[in-house]
Amino acid sequence: MNEKPKSKPRQPDPRALAIGTRIRTKRELLGFTAEELGGMIGVTGNAVTQYETGRATAKPKRFEALAMALGTTTTWLLTGNEPDELARAQTKNELELLTLLREVPMDQHAILLAALKGMAASLQKK
Repeated sequence: MNEKPKSKPRQPDPRALAIGTRIRTKRELLGFTAEELGGMIGVTGNAVTQYETGRATAKPKRFEALAMALGTTTTWLLTGNEPDELARAQTKNELELLTLLREVPMDQHAILLAALKGMAASLQKK
């Protein structure tokens, strides 16, 4: 018998693995399943899992959709660095809000975020 020796699974590229980790972290933070995120960008949940494990890389157009669905930028997905305009307060009010938020215990942040989202939704209806 001439059986081919089984090849070892190819190890993901470290850069692809880092991008995948950021995708998974952001997805889990937002509470999406891989299937839900896949549906948002037009791929299967398995494809999202492939991205997250570094075994596949999204094409540029899909990558942009992925960043949008995750509420982040392609720069952050690629590098882990937020653009300055996202990482720093832009106005005096933003700085004041950030300062106040940092005074609140971490376990209370979700409550404040929910309240702010409710207020923003209410204001948008007016």
